[in-house]
Amino acid sequence: MLQQASLFTKTQVEAWDQLITEAATESISALTMMSGQEITSDVVAPYSVDVTSIPESLGGADKVVVGVLLGIEEIPSFHIALVHSPDSAFRVVDMLCGMEPGTTTGLGELELSTLGEMGNVMGTYFLNKIGDTTGYELRPTPPSVRMDMTGAILDYAVASLMMETDEVTMIETNYGTKTSKVDGVFAVMPSPELQRLVIESWGVS
Repeated sequence: MLQQASLFTKTQVEAWDQLITEAATESISALTMMSGQEITSDVVAPYSVDVTSIPESLGGADKVVVGVLLGIEEIPSFHIALVHSPDSAFRVVDMLCGMEPGTTTGLGELELSTLGEMGNVMGTYFLNKIGDTTGYELRPTPPSVRMDMTGAILDYAVASLMMETDEVTMIETNYGTKTSKVDGVFAVMPSPELQRLVIESWGVS
């Protein structure tokens, strides 16, 4: 662990991982209301990576993925990204729209809108969980949905984070309905200053 280790104690890092894991789990469950069918998560596992290794941890900078990116209003150095392979993203659209798996084969206006709304729902619930725990009111920015190479999608987030921290938290997820599951990654990329405020407001030393 690099810069994060010098800023936070082991207990604080564990508390942060627990908080964002709970927040990610709740944000996935919130998709139940959007889709009209129960959506649960089987795996929500946080892990840390070096900022410069984010694209490689997602399969490489040249790998084509579908990314839903959000920030936090008035806090430009906090980034959230939902990253799926194109096939997984297509299955997400089918799941959220109540369509048979395999129906979606590309990203048109409807599909992009569906993934954007997923980002709105998950981002809002994720930040509300952190806000309820810490007392901070955090509001997500409008989501951006892109299908492109991982390096291109995350270029801005990685560049801005490199100036402030060495490490970020990624959350591996497997979620869906009883009949359709998808794999994805929930990347939580806060500045260390905001992370410190969150941890201290939670009273963890």
